[in-house]
Amino acid sequence: MKFAWLFVLLATAAPAAPPTDISGTWNLVYTGRSVPPREKSITLNFKVNGNQVTGTAHVGSWPGDAPISDGKIEGDRITFTANGSRPSSTGIPTCHFEATVHGDEMVVTLTYVPGASFEYAGKRASE
Repeated sequence: MKFAWLFVLLATAAPAAPPTDISGTWNLVYTGRSVPPREKSITLNFKVNGNQVTGTAHVGSWPGDAPISDGKIEGDRITFTANGSRPSSTGIPTCHFEATVHGDEMVVTLTYVPGASFEYAGKRASE
């Protein structure tokens, strides 16, 4: 019984794993199976402070360079929003990103709000 309590005490006292370090530049290419989006590649420039993410998403000529907002890291999962800088007939696009990171590789689902979703994958750029 003493060992069971010791195990519970140690399990609850263990610190949470630090957030995944995604700082820097990531180059992604379209990997989906649906009709490809206008932009076949994306460059993400991340700045990280704890579990908060900021930076810039470059999504080709449209929606263009977009500041990253509402960025969070939860383990190997990253979510953030980027509001485009180039308007279209439907207004300025909002892009929602959901990503999973494994070492220096990232898989991303980009959803244009409102609109379609596209899948990208890529690697951290060499510094």
